[in-house]
Amino acid sequence: AFNKDRFMRDIGPGCEAEVQQLERWTNALMAKDFDVLEDVLHPEFQFTVDPKYAGGRLRKAGFIAFDRKIKECSIDLLSVTARKMGDQMITTLVMAELTEEFEGDLGPDMPSAAEMKDVMTGARMAYGSGWKKGDDGEWQCFSHHIFGFIE
Repeated sequence: AFNKDRFMRDIGPGCEAEVQQLERWTNALMAKDFDVLEDVLHPEFQFTVDPKYAGGRLRKAGFIAFDRKIKECSIDLLSVTARKMGDQMITTLVMAELTEEFEGDLGPDMPSAAEMKDVMTGARMAYGSGWKKGDDGEWQCFSHHIFGFIE
């Protein structure tokens, strides 16, 4: 079980700017400011998940289109670990508790909005991401994977 009073941050040297981008992404989802994702996600962005959801892979445009269907969202980051991998890449491991409610048709091979609400209410999940610098010199996520639900 998670202790919400003990948020773990294990941020390696040189990873602070990337973690700010991660927090910017999280805050944008909760504020429904989806245009921020255009800046935070790298043009080569790939999202991967269990193949039962949309075949398991979305590129940047599809991921942003899906997120635009968020009606309500709350994200509580429980732990964030960030490590620099040379000068060109940072990896993060995140555990979060979230509630997401969607509206509309979520697309082929996806549950209904009502089914997603049931699955994503108080869900505890583990994510892994890869980050590299974009053309503007800011860290951008190029790979984002949901490992799955945490008991």
